[in-house]
Amino acid sequence: MSEPVVSERFDVDDIRKIREYNSLRHIQMTPEEIIADTKKGAERIRKMLRERKCVTALKDKNFSQ
Repeated sequence: MSEPVVSERFDVDDIRKIREYNSLRHIQMTPEEIIADTKKGAERIRKMLRERKCVTALKDKNFSQ
């Protein structure tokens, strides 16, 4: 399965694609590996949202806690 392509809008459909993709990848992983992978993926999404000015610095700071 190939990595999902996220639209410029980053809407509910994009979230659905990411969740389906991750669920198939996580089948073979331990819980610790899933958590590490999820954190890594979340950082990529936060970076994308910051670049698109969808997340303010304050919200982003609170999100990472």
